[in-house]
Amino acid sequence: MFKQEKSQDIQDIISFEYAASPDKDRDFLSEATFAHQQYLIKSNNDDLMQAINYYIQAIKDNPGVSSAYYRLASLMHESGQIGIDAAIEQCAHAVEIDPDNANARMYLGYFLSQKGEYEAASREFKKAIKLKPFSSYRARMVMALTLLEKMNKGDDKKDLASFSKAMFYIFSGSLFFLFDKANLKMFCKNIISDLNFAKYNIAGKILEKANFDKNAYELYSDALDNTKNAPLFYEKMANIAIKKERPEVALQCYQNAVTLSNNNPEKIVDLIEFLEENFPEKIDDLIDNYTVLISKLPGFSRGYYELGNLYLKKEENINAVNAFKLALESEPDNPFYQNSLAFAYVQLEQYDSAIELYKIALENNPDNEWSSVVAQALAAIYHRIKGNFDAAISMLQNALILTKNKTEIHLALADIYYDIDDMDEAIKYYTMALEGGLKDAKVFSRLAMAFWERDYVENAIEFYERAIDIEPDYEIAYNNLGVVYFDGLNDPNRAEPCFSAALKLNDNYTMAHFNMARCYETKGDKVLAANEYQRALDLNKIYPEIDDEIIQDRLFKLFET
Repeated sequence: MFKQEKSQDIQDIISFEYAASPDKDRDFLSEATFAHQQYLIKSNNDDLMQAINYYIQAIKDNPGVSSAYYRLASLMHESGQIGIDAAIEQCAHAVEIDPDNANARMYLGYFLSQKGEYEAASREFKKAIKLKPFSSYRARMVMALTLLEKMNKGDDKKDLASFSKAMFYIFSGSLFFLFDKANLKMFCKNIISDLNFAKYNIAGKILEKANFDKNAYELYSDALDNTKNAPLFYEKMANIAIKKERPEVALQCYQNAVTLSNNNPEKIVDLIEFLEENFPEKIDDLIDNYTVLISKLPGFSRGYYELGNLYLKKEENINAVNAFKLALESEPDNPFYQNSLAFAYVQLEQYDSAIELYKIALENNPDNEWSSVVAQALAAIYHRIKGNFDAAISMLQNALILTKNKTEIHLALADIYYDIDDMDEAIKYYTMALEGGLKDAKVFSRLAMAFWERDYVENAIEFYERAIDIEPDYEIAYNNLGVVYFDGLNDPNRAEPCFSAALKLNDNYTMAHFNMARCYETKGDKVLAANEYQRALDLNKIYPEIDDEIIQDRLFKLFET
């Protein structure tokens, strides 16, 4: 499901995307260089992709241009399109084309250092410095960082010789910066860009504080094309849109901020938080953004966990299981992940796996209240699925110890005792659940039935009436109350209105027709009784509730001499 895509080789991309180019007269290298500079100034993802495409076309038009290879390699590696080995290969190819290209050697050294091949990297940096000593600012700086990183990862972190060399390259690099025209030019451009940013940022804040939100929004929109901070200004525009209660506009701004930041994880998190708060129904969008976030942060286990919960909402339970498993790979002892995976197994009806995980989650107990809820989930499987009533009761008794919120647990215990015909215990726990503030017509009805099973007729009547008070359309309570009047008090006159009310709510209620027939029969109205028995017999074929022979026997006996 969360499959890692393999990076493409640059040559494959060139041959695939630009197999035939109609623009033979264009200077793609110059256009690529300009787009590259714009990207460095503005950090705009569109400039990044444009520079990559132009470099590819430049190589297609003239495979002997060394600079296009190492620049393309750096941009494609930065955007995640190729891995470190492919970048090294392309920079080595640039050096092969032009061994005296100092920049090609510097880029090759950089990628070698990223791979941990420090000796080979140092050799390339030294060659770059030797080829262009007065334009070696960047090579010297990267050489210094490589020496420091080597020291940090080595056994002897107090290597004074390496530290001294690193300091030498830093100081000499700072000096040679003044002779590097290209870097000075870029430095000046960055200063102008930074000044533009400060201008737009300060003016926008002033407008916002003065409640000129529309003007601030327009100013930030103008800043998008004139500074290198487009993602930041999109977020400022999103904040204004939120203030003006225009969430759709804010969403588009957040999405643009993510795109232009090349899927910066912080921007993705901002977008996800906004979606969760304002558009929780956009589950597919949330899944897409979490997937991108995980691709940027492969060890982010929480991302897999959130993905799993989103898949559960979509009822894509297999995907949910896979996501929770990936979360547990990073944090195998996380009880929340274990609990969620167990719940996903329940949805797939893999109950044995769910039971084992619930048990492990309980052992890791991060919080008593939380563990009580997990224990209740485990008890439900033992009760409803496995039929292991003793295990279910034991689990619920443990849950009672862990929590202050006991009502639901009392109810679960009452249901178990009800199902095993231990009506005294059922009455005890149903009563405790009701004392805890529970008001549920079906619970009142079940308690009434428990009282009826124990021949507590008056209690049964009381709780059936209370069930009807809570839920006036509860036809089962009307029917059962009628049965208590009829069979418990031998009072067909009070029973008849109850059966009638049940049938008025549900005319296809088989048992209510049967009971109404019994009521008419007792009162001596054989015709009405026969009609009701026949109706019950017909319905019983569609909604079976009673043995057909019982209804037929009652019907035939009506007319015996």
